[in-house]
This record gives sequence, structure tokens and C-alpha cells, in this order.
Amino acid sequence: MNEMGGSEANVATGYHAIEFLLWGQDLNGTEKGAGERQYTDFATGEACTHGNCDRRNAYLKAASALLQQDLTWMTQQWSPQEKGNYRAELLADSAENGLRKMLFGMGSLSLGELAGERMKVALEANSTEDEHDCFSDNTHYSHYYNEQGIYNVYTGTYTTVAGNTVTGPSLHDLVAAKDKAAAQAIQSDIEKARQQVYTLVESAEEKGQAFDQLIAAGNKAGNTLVNASIMALVKQTEGIEHAAGILGVSNLNPDTADHQSKCRI
Repeated sequence: MNEMGGSEANVATGYHAIEFLLWGQDLNGTEKGAGERQYTDFATGEACTHGNCDRRNAYLKAASALLQQDLTWMTQQWSPQEKGNYRAELLADSAENGLRKMLFGMGSLSLGELAGERMKVALEANSTEDEHDCFSDNTHYSHYYNEQGIYNVYTGTYTTVAGNTVTGPSLHDLVAAKDKAAAQAIQSDIEKARQQVYTLVESAEEKGQAFDQLIAAGNKAGNTLVNASIMALVKQTEGIEHAAGILGVSNLNPDTADHQSKCRI
């Protein structure tokens, strides 16, 4: 049922199914505003609006329970207490393959996903249907925290919800041990990308212009802001490939999702 017929538009489970249930369809196009589902769409009896409130309630509960189960399973995949999970598989592999997987994941998210599928496609088509969170208009935070994840992996740092920072060995340390100048340049590119993508958050939260407004045809300033993030991500991906080369990981070939940039890696 999920992604029926191979179409990514047919989403029946996960975050975006829940997002749609809570916000409803965003009918504002590239104008200000997200979906505006009424709470009465989940009410009982005569207070119910648009019919099928009981089914909507049941679906929301089922989708939320499934998401919780999936996240619990994912957490277990990284637990040192579990046997035969992904953590154990990763640690049993060679160091080179471990590095390759980390760097490939970072590069693919940076270029193919963030710069390509999630920004460039939406910008070139001026299409709100191609933004990441098209019901809630929370796209700016999704983009930023994806980028924050790349930063976390490279620097070996993570800040918890409680504000506690966890640190450990990092890719940056490995690169610096071989080429300190290159390591500083690569980390600088990643930090610049993080700062640039954060301007999308500032635009939405401080200036009242969300991602779907920034990609509107004729919004030159908004288009320029999104394109600056794309180019920063492309530059970041070049750095990730450079890091791979320094660490002896050749032919990284991160996923581009067939979206190339003039600043090609």
C-alpha cells in the first residue's frame, strides 16, 4: 500500500502520512500559510467535520504506533546490547568499508538528496509539491537538521535534546592526522553549508517566508537564497569526496539522484 505502484506520491505510512493527517492539504500554493486541518476532523458525534472522523482517528493512531515501532527497531539496530544488529555488522566489516559507508552516506545526502531532490527540483519547477514537508511547511527545519546530521558525523559530536554534547573520534580527526590544512578547509566548507542552510530557517521563522514561498516564480531574492544553499551543499560534497581520497577511499561516487550542478563533483 505504501508507495503503491512504485510512486513516491503514494505515502500511506511514516512521518508524511501523519503530517497530512494533522495539517491537511496546503492549498496556499506559494503564498503564505500551511495546511489548516480543523481539530473537529477528529471529533466524535455531531462535532465531526468532513465525515469519517472515526476512520481518521483510527488511522492516526495506527500510523503513530507503527512509526514508534519503526523508531524502536532503528534504535535497537545501534544498541551495543543487541546481537546480530546493524551495529555489529558494521563493526565486523573492514575499517575501509566502514569509512566508505559513512562518507558515501554523507555525500549522497548532501548532493543527491538535499541539493538535488529536496531543493533543486522544487526550485527549478517552482513546485510546492516537491518540497519536503508540503503539508506543514516545516521544510526549513527538515533541511537544516539533515545538514546538522552531516556535520555531526564528520565532527564526531552530537547535542542531545537536553543540551548535553556527546563527543568521540571523528572523520575530521582522521583527515587532520594525514593533512591538517585539508581537514581545516573541509570542515570550513561543512560549517559554511550548515550556516547557509540555516538561513532557510531564519527566513521562515524570523522573516515569515517559508521554503514554498522562496521557490515561487518571480521571487528573485528567495530563489537566490535557495540556490546559495544548493551551491554550498555542492561545495560541501566536494570536500567530502576530498576527505575520502585522503583517507584512501577511492571512487566514492555519492548518489546524485541524476541532478547535476554546474559546480559538479
